[in-house]
Amino acid sequence: MCIIKQQGVHMKNLAAQALAFQYKLQIDNASGLLNNNNAPLNSLDAAITDIVLANQKLQLLNKLVAESNPKEIDTPESK
Repeated sequence: MCIIKQQGVHMKNLAAQALAFQYKLQIDNASGLLNNNNAPLNSLDAAITDIVLANQKLQLLNKLVAESNPKEIDTPESK
């Protein structure tokens, strides 16, 4: 039974890492759009929204992981 529980925790950690990677990729993509001088304003607004939402999701994910595991996932604020 203990092995199954450990596998469940491991799977949750892998899922959290995958989500964190996805959110960081969203932030990187949106940041690239912000650096584009020819981007229309609505695209810039969407990019800012994407960055804010992905950042909030990363913070929440970090909180959830920290509650179940002392090892946190890096966020832009923790660097």
